[in-house]
Amino acid sequence: MKKVVLALAVMATVACFSSCSKNCTCTKWLNGEKKGTEEFSKDKLKEGQKCSDYSTVIEINNKKTGLECR
Repeated sequence: MKKVVLALAVMATVACFSSCSKNCTCTKWLNGEKKGTEEFSKDKLKEGQKCSDYSTVIEINNKKTGLECR
């Protein structure tokens, strides 16, 4: 029984860490054209913040400009 519980605990721990990305990926937009991407570690985020909190993109006439993070 102890081996079963230990195996389940190990699998749950691995599943928790494998599904989470450790980086935020941001796309740079200028007048609707993708100008590149930028990544930074989630360690730089303050408690309670998400990657999307760094998005600064605006859209005018269906053209994006700014930084879109996820």
